Amino acid sequence: MGVYLSPAKVNLFFKVIKKRKDNFHEIASIYQAVSLFDKLSFEKSKKDSFFSTDKSIKHERLNLIIQALDLFREKTKINDCVSIHLEKNIPISAGLGGGSSNAATTLFALNDLFDRPLSNQGMIELSKKIGSDPAFFFSKGAAFCTDVGSVFENIEIKDLSFFIAKPSFGLSTKEVFENLDISLLEKKDINSIINSYKKNEFVFFNDLEKSSFLLDKRMDNIKNYLKKIGFKTAVMSGSGSSFFCLNDNVKVQDTKDISFFKVKSIKRKEGFWYSNN
Repeated sequence: MGVYLSPAKVNLFFKVIKKRKDNFHEIASIYQAVSLFDKLSFEKSKKDSFFSTDKSIKHERLNLIIQALDLFREKTKINDCVSIHLEKNIPISAGLGGGSSNAATTLFALNDLFDRPLSNQGMIELSKKIGSDPAFFFSKGAAFCTDVGSVFENIEIKDLSFFIAKPSFGLSTKEVFENLDISLLEKKDINSIINSYKKNEFVFFNDLEKSSFLLDKRMDNIKNYLKKIGFKTAVMSGSGSSFFCLNDNVKVQDTKDISFFKVKSIKRKEGFWYSNN
């Protein structure tokens, strides 16, 4: 049996460039993999099976793990049956990329299980058929992502440790983007921001906060609460509803409205998957 850690990600900054003719949005962002993990187990079996500790994730086409399995089989013509077990720890509808990470992890694990018929680039190209974010997880763990998020360039930045604050509710990525008025967004020089990161001078912001806060007023209240209890930085990740929060000195405690996760940035070595070391 092969066991693989499937990490969450945060967006250290998230800039929306424009809305394309296909209704997707072109973005620029630094994605960072972090030490909050789902765990996926794979083994060859006599028949296909899928089990998740989160009962809302079923063996169906909407499941990104199953999409990754189908794409791997279609590309490699390897149709051996597999048993898949998902231990779900990353919150859903949180802007943490859990489903995308699961899909990327599945592609890597299947490639491992069947003697690596695909190159890293081959897995990246397959992952783009699943969605915008899975490709990032084939980076080294920190990357400048463009297009719809599916094109990445590895970037070397200093390690971070911080908290993720997850509200008791989630947000729909589709609704957040549909609600976005790009004309209201502040113009920023992306090249200047990237150069700052390369000098380890971080700029944290998320263009999607305006849309998310209008969709659900509780988001603004939660950000204000996070600042009130002492976080110097509290910025939404992706399309929400989670925030990444900087200031290790804050003493946090879960409430009925917010769960906290202490995390650090992680890296991936070429040829290997993610670990918690």
